[in-house]
Amino acid sequence: MAKILIGKYEGSIYREGDGWTGAISLGFGPDGKRRRPKRKGRTKTELIQKLKDLAADLDKGVKSKRNYRVRDAVNDFLTAFAKSDKSPATNEVYRSLADHQLIPFIGRIPLKELTADDVETWLNGRAEHLTSSSLGIVHGLLKRAIRRAARHDQVGRNVADLVDTPQGKAGRKSRSLSLKQAEALLEEAAKPEHRLGAYVILAIVSGLRTEELRTLTWNNVNLDAATVYVLRADRHRDETKTPLSRRGLGIADRAVEALRTLKTRQAAEKLKAGEAYEDHDLVFCHLNGAPYKAQHVRYRFSKVVKAAGLDPREWCPRELRHTFVSIMSDHGVAIEKISDLVGHKNTKITETVYRHQLRPEIRDGAEHMNDIFASKSKSA
Repeated sequence: MAKILIGKYEGSIYREGDGWTGAISLGFGPDGKRRRPKRKGRTKTELIQKLKDLAADLDKGVKSKRNYRVRDAVNDFLTAFAKSDKSPATNEVYRSLADHQLIPFIGRIPLKELTADDVETWLNGRAEHLTSSSLGIVHGLLKRAIRRAARHDQVGRNVADLVDTPQGKAGRKSRSLSLKQAEALLEEAAKPEHRLGAYVILAIVSGLRTEELRTLTWNNVNLDAATVYVLRADRHRDETKTPLSRRGLGIADRAVEALRTLKTRQAAEKLKAGEAYEDHDLVFCHLNGAPYKAQHVRYRFSKVVKAAGLDPREWCPRELRHTFVSIMSDHGVAIEKISDLVGHKNTKITETVYRHQLRPEIRDGAEHMNDIFASKSKSA
């Protein structure tokens, strides 16, 4: 064993197996135990550099726990995040991404030894499996976890900040039903065997979000005035997506008829269930009054879609809102009015989110240019 001076610290290095091991002596802790943080290296030069880095961290006050790994930093961050006033759904997304896309790949690396190359290699490897959105979230999760670890003196710098998020795989683009397809779905949804029928009909003719429909109550529906009031959504604290999402909407006759039928049906179900009925005043709910979760809606929606002769693998509930926008746009409704109907802050949001559905506006430029140059060629 050779003695060595690392900065202002006494250290020692020695051969161990196929590599080198070294330690810095920090005296004795409050518990009377000797404090000798160790580092290992494949070569003597590599080991000495690690000891120098350790000494620099000690000078800065960084006091990394022994064997504190990337997974520890991520789990510590998620534990703290879960105690904050954040949406439970966001917690679930972060935990799922951490457990399946982050920890299995780089979780075992000691945090102090994690390099920007490690992060870049990991991200590039996941890029072919994750969409750009998910890739950005999981990269952000790592950056925030290391940032928290740095605040708690577990690491000196955040190497995840040094890496750009790569482009992920293309996500599935939302589509809209054609008028013919929408008509077929509306006719099928009106049949009494579909418990979710009124939901499908109201979604198509009103453009309400799926999370708004799941929390809609009878108290906010006026069938005589053919109006629904959107005041909450199935989101954190029941808040709507934006303040302008709180709105009142007139609803088409087909939806009024479907809702009247549903209300009568629910009254009979409530009477039959007696005290076992969970009365949340929900418009769309299970047979016992319990609220629908997103997966329940997707399952029942697929049944209606299949019965209407459409492929349930190709459609999801949120695309009923896209269908509403598309039909409105195809029939000459101004984008300003569509933006108001769907509860957007401005038309720019509507144009960005539903650019594939706003067909007349997108075609206008080409149509005008055709008219202009057609007239020019005739006059020539």
